[in-house]
Amino acid sequence: MPHNNIYVPPQRIGIKTLTADDAARAGVLVEAALEAFGLDGYTVASLTRHSNVTARLVSEDGPPLALRLRSGPTVDGRTEFEWLSAVRRGTDVRVVEPFADDFHRNTRVVVDADGIPVECALFHWAAGRPLAADLSETNYHKLGWMSASLHEFASKWVAPPGLKPLVWDRTMYYAGTSLVITDPRHREYVSRHDAQTVAAVAEEADAELGRLAECPDRIFLHGNIEMWNVLTTSPGELRLLDFEDVMFGHPVLDIAITFYYGRERSDHPLLCRAYEAGYRSVRAWPVRDSRQMDLLTAARAAMLLNHALLTEKEKRPVTDRLLPLILAAA
Repeated sequence: MPHNNIYVPPQRIGIKTLTADDAARAGVLVEAALEAFGLDGYTVASLTRHSNVTARLVSEDGPPLALRLRSGPTVDGRTEFEWLSAVRRGTDVRVVEPFADDFHRNTRVVVDADGIPVECALFHWAAGRPLAADLSETNYHKLGWMSASLHEFASKWVAPPGLKPLVWDRTMYYAGTSLVITDPRHREYVSRHDAQTVAAVAEEADAELGRLAECPDRIFLHGNIEMWNVLTTSPGELRLLDFEDVMFGHPVLDIAITFYYGRERSDHPLLCRAYEAGYRSVRAWPVRDSRQMDLLTAARAAMLLNHALLTEKEKRPVTDRLLPLILAAA
């Protein structure tokens, strides 16, 4: 479970090692992006793969930068940067800083060797350690304060027209995806009985997600406040990264995503209580009851299990950790 003393969730979303071929392909894209941005004098100090590939760029004359390479489905760049800019202007929450104030200057599109467009986005490099390396009650109290501060701001923010946030109104909420766990091809990893149980949990979660999608108190949400998207920069100080999953919905959705991560840990209840106390220091607690949270965190796990079955080369380690989190909600 731990990796270099850092907790890695079941989906293995921690930093991954790039193969030599992956690094070579990413290097070509980075060079094209540097040319598109007109960044003379910058070189690549490191390449890491998280949900996307990120290059750390350094220069003798300029500040270190983070260049994100993204080809997967997500919100459009304008939605991400408009929300990020609003949070930077309107809250005390420390967040990642875009390269420029104008979002048009933060993104470029380059094409990889297979003709697939890759969105490149520039940010100032954010130093620190992932929250996954220091899962303390103190940090989770601060994390609850951070989430509530974002929600309080969002409840009053008037979004400009034309933004396109994600909507989590069903378990498989990304466009073009569906639950595949009952497919016999996955029987090696999930028994027929467990697959049917997961499908039943997802169906109940879908009903709850559909209800929440119609609630009047929906707001803009970060959409992925989790321990690998938060840096600890000094004791008691957190910085929030990764605004690419901006969502529109009930605040409980943000909380469910946060609570999914670390759910298998023995200290998870303590961390959640600290988070709730931090949240309540800013605004009222929006969670209806424990059953609601069980369903929403199970829905998150089901979506990630689905993704693992479709994409992971080694499915067993991921399945063995994710499946119990879903079955526990049955």
